[in-house]
Amino acid sequence: MAIPVPEVLELTTFNGRQALVMEYIEGETLGDLAMKNRTLLEDYLAVSVEIQMMIHEKDAPELEPMTHKLTRQLQDVSSLSSEEKMGLLKQVDQLSGTKLCHGDFHLFNLVETENGIRILDWVDASSGDIRADVIRTYLLYVGFDQEIAEQYLALYCEKSGLQSEEILQWGPMIAGARLWENVPGEDADRLLEIVSEGLAKQN
Repeated sequence: MAIPVPEVLELTTFNGRQALVMEYIEGETLGDLAMKNRTLLEDYLAVSVEIQMMIHEKDAPELEPMTHKLTRQLQDVSSLSSEEKMGLLKQVDQLSGTKLCHGDFHLFNLVETENGIRILDWVDASSGDIRADVIRTYLLYVGFDQEIAEQYLALYCEKSGLQSEEILQWGPMIAGARLWENVPGEDADRLLEIVSEGLAKQN
């Protein structure tokens, strides 16, 4: 089954980085729709999980490996100690797989259109381990709404057959890489706490 994405119009370069010029999509995001009517939240999350699992079925060996991307990001995070970086990079080495990973998957990147749902924002896509892609989505939700995060994780595990422990173990590594992004409004202290607590459990 084809992944429902906007039509790619052009491959170009913007600010020194590869960029895709894509079809403009009209519609509301599932995130906006869910916030307007919370009774529909679980239904939208269930639909989103089915879409994410469809993405995760695809092989994408031609994309940048997730391990390369995470290694580069973690090595460049100034708020992590050298010991923390070493511990997180050991986690990166344990990742496996070449599946398509969106890298920024959540309800606000899914748009309801007249022709169905379209998936936006593929700039962070990579080839890698789907469990790391799921924990990234989970952490994005944690920063927004803990209840949504828990609902999402439960639904993904229920539909995929994965155990939550298989996914949550990658939290420190993805939280550390998230620090590199330096996103305005992101709770850096929360991410650092996830890193330190996760590494402590490994020792």
